[in-house]
Amino acid sequence: MIKDNVTVTDIDALDLYEFSCSHVNVKYPETIGVLRVRFVKAAPKDQKACIRCFNACVWNSDWKNAQQIAASLNKNFTDRKFLFQYIMATHLYSLSQDCPEASRKIFASLAKAQADKAFDNRTESNGQLQRTDRTALTESEDWMWLEIRIAHCSPKENLELFKKPGYTALDFLRIGRHEPFWRIIKYFEEQGDSDEIFRIGELTLKDAIRTLQSEADLIEKNEKVINLKKLVHNSNDQDSPEIVSSVKADLRRAMYLARPDRSVQAHCYVLENCEYKVLQVWFNAAKRQADPKKAMKQLGNLIEKLTRALERAGCMQPIYAKSLELMSLSINVSRASLADLGPNPSFTGRVANLLKHVVKNYDNPTSVDEAMVLIRQLSMSEVAAFLATFQAVANQCTHAFTRYTLTSICLKIWYATVIGTGLTCKFCGAELVGDACMHCSKELAENALNIYKAGIKDGNLLQEILSRQRTNPLSDIAVIGSICLLRVARLGNSWTPHGTSSLYRANIQLFMQAVLWLDSCRETSTIVSTDHTLLLIKLYILMGAVPRAKTIWDGLDVKNALLDSLGLLFIDRLSSIAPGLFMGSNRGNPVDPFIIHFTRALKTTVPKRIMDSLDQETYSSIPGIIEYAEKHATSCTVALAVLEERRGARMKTNKAEVPIEDQPLVRDLLIKHELKDVTDYKVFNIPSGQDPKSQSSGETSHQSIVHYGPLPSSDRAHLGLLSERFFDLVSYAQPKEYKPPKAGRVIQLDLEYALATSARLEKDMRTLMPLLDPSLSEKEQAKLNRQQERIRTSLTSPELWYHSIIHRLASLVKEIVESGILKGATNDTRDRIRSAIKETIEELELQTNDFLVMPENIHSKLYGFHGFAALHAMGMLRETVIIFKHTTNYLTTVSEKAKNVDKLRSQAELAWLAPELKKMMTAAASSEKSVKDRIKLLQSYLDNVDGWRDRLCDWVFGEYATVRDEDKEFKNHVCEEMRSIVPKENAEKWADDIGDSWRELIKGWAAVKFD
Repeated sequence: MIKDNVTVTDIDALDLYEFSCSHVNVKYPETIGVLRVRFVKAAPKDQKACIRCFNACVWNSDWKNAQQIAASLNKNFTDRKFLFQYIMATHLYSLSQDCPEASRKIFASLAKAQADKAFDNRTESNGQLQRTDRTALTESEDWMWLEIRIAHCSPKENLELFKKPGYTALDFLRIGRHEPFWRIIKYFEEQGDSDEIFRIGELTLKDAIRTLQSEADLIEKNEKVINLKKLVHNSNDQDSPEIVSSVKADLRRAMYLARPDRSVQAHCYVLENCEYKVLQVWFNAAKRQADPKKAMKQLGNLIEKLTRALERAGCMQPIYAKSLELMSLSINVSRASLADLGPNPSFTGRVANLLKHVVKNYDNPTSVDEAMVLIRQLSMSEVAAFLATFQAVANQCTHAFTRYTLTSICLKIWYATVIGTGLTCKFCGAELVGDACMHCSKELAENALNIYKAGIKDGNLLQEILSRQRTNPLSDIAVIGSICLLRVARLGNSWTPHGTSSLYRANIQLFMQAVLWLDSCRETSTIVSTDHTLLLIKLYILMGAVPRAKTIWDGLDVKNALLDSLGLLFIDRLSSIAPGLFMGSNRGNPVDPFIIHFTRALKTTVPKRIMDSLDQETYSSIPGIIEYAEKHATSCTVALAVLEERRGARMKTNKAEVPIEDQPLVRDLLIKHELKDVTDYKVFNIPSGQDPKSQSSGETSHQSIVHYGPLPSSDRAHLGLLSERFFDLVSYAQPKEYKPPKAGRVIQLDLEYALATSARLEKDMRTLMPLLDPSLSEKEQAKLNRQQERIRTSLTSPELWYHSIIHRLASLVKEIVESGILKGATNDTRDRIRSAIKETIEELELQTNDFLVMPENIHSKLYGFHGFAALHAMGMLRETVIIFKHTTNYLTTVSEKAKNVDKLRSQAELAWLAPELKKMMTAAASSEKSVKDRIKLLQSYLDNVDGWRDRLCDWVFGEYATVRDEDKEFKNHVCEEMRSIVPKENAEKWADDIGDSWRELIKGWAAVKFD
């Protein structure tokens, strides 16, 4: 229809045709979108039908054809909405990937010209902006004009324009336009124009203060307000709280009624300067002034005056008070860092200010995070003074809940100060091991154990925790203590072989004590923090107790909106550890909610939100919606969820039900797309004063050591998708019923497709996993070295073996099809292929040997534990075996087909290949036997139920520290404390739960198919 220039003139038929193609992988802008444009050109006066075509193109993110339809609607109808839809569609098309590079500037200029024309067609009368009906811009339309200018004009042009009368940020704010005002301020910040920002901030603050002071003067002269203030002042303790509260409410209402009406400008100036994000911009601009000390002093004085004026005028709201208090704290701390420390270099002014803020806001979970940004600026002596004073304040508190909450905050801050990227601890000065101070970690763990032991015996505390039903300081204390035990256990230490489990050379006793502590706290209290629950889930996955982790995960009831940011904390690498979770129906596997949510979000929710924004003319929200969709489409969560679903399905069927090219979530992802890990690591709630994303790649960061292998990355996701495409190539089998009349031609086309596909996959995998080439320049070799190191730090060692082997297999398929089947193989070609097969088999043997290796010099009872902790290696080896088999069968099949088509040529030429393929199948069978033997061995470990219960309890409570152990005293103390905080029956139940979890896990492995 497209090639024949067919025009569908019935809108219902066009809708029906689009619906029938909805599940087919067609390029909408080149197919249905073209038909939509043709219809609009054929019936430009049919407004309803044209709107339906525009909406359909927008729904399918086809801005190319939506722009043409919007131009037609704007030309043929006078509704002002069509003008701005046309401008918006043109702008978005100029930014989209569908727009050719040569046309991008043309459409950008067109969008700018249309927006300028709409914005500048104004008159001004008596200080008020007057516009014609068609171009009476709303706030959202003003924002659109700004966005287009910022996107398509040079910074020099924009900076000059935004300082001219009529176009400044203040001009927009004076008429109540917050979004355009804020967009210009952010643009100044992006361009580094701190002087202009500080000037605007100073002006608006002074104006807001004058407004509030004049209001306060009038309010304070009101007789009713005066009388009510006297009543409030004269009230005493004998008056009932209800009476005092009633009088205060009357006073607030009287002040409200006495307050004069504000102008739009005055109202906006006041509100803007109560927003924390606005105050933060003023603060950042003050720090960048030529004289930052003077600028921050000016800003601090204005903030204080604004605070007093708000209180006098009765306008202070809790959120305003918090924003202003935090900003005053930031200013005071920064000013103190520029000033002389004074006679006491430890307990400085900024220490006092920080202490006051944290203690005052102890019940606000975000207060510690806010304070940690500033605490990181303190010197070592200031940190010590802060923590000592803080602990003294906590100890003096008579209220049990407050005392333990303050103590838990103190422990959190202490922990944050002993974790760093330097060489020495910021608290005690000792040398860091990895990125943690072992001395402070031990001391923290011991303190946490002692405090926790006292807390669980405090009846008043336990009663208040139950009554509050919101926070539990004992949970926070257990989290900090457990993390310190994990640090001392050397979980994920630097000498652990990279890519192996964090438990490989960790102290298992300390690890198990941390797990039991967290589990016991969770079992004995109905309220535990989210970070407590997630940490426990991660540790259970790490030790192979996945069914137990799933039970806890299900109890979290993570909503769809949080799957992208929290989902990978549970599902990452899950199919290779616990295939039993994928053995039921597709609807029952743990990844299914992810696939459903992301498909619905990208195919329904996002388009609907864009349509609603266009319909309601809230254009400013559209770029945010598109950015949200792009963030979802290129997130590691989506790609890895699809990979886990397919790998899980192969565990029970050895094949995927749907080819990767038919999966709309990932079929368009190419290696040039950078996939982002959007996991919210802040949920662990360990304050550091830094963005967790900036540390997420660190091998010893908190989230890294509790994650099973390296954290999600773009390279790992792309390698996984490429491997799945190779799986689809070699596992495809034509239906037996398919008997083409020209079999030779079909086989020829199949071979050409296999050659093209394997060549493309081999090239992409070589880009991600490059091989060093001595002929390259030193600069190019350094670049390849960096890429190799990046891949090495992105994958576990089993994943590295797996993808390396698939890379070799893709190259092997390409070589055999091209040089062994399509062309007659020469002796050199045969030798090269034989050598490649030999190297691939050797790599499989190396992966198998790597899987069989256990940590050296460990107690015999721990071999079983490490077997359960290394299931990921078994899962990836099983995947390698399956792809080995599929590749061998595929090459056998295509060679046999080639023989049947050209018996005279192929029979003799391909005879050499069969023995080589047989070697591959033998190697796969040998590795398969190793996996099956390991499954049987793990099953035998679980035969004795009571034995495991005693063994696990012994690992937690038994004193195994040797005479030469440098941590002997610490380890024995921890054992003693664990016996006092965890009842024996609780420990036995916990051990039984782990044993049951392992049995369920191995039951799933026993059902895995290898044929």
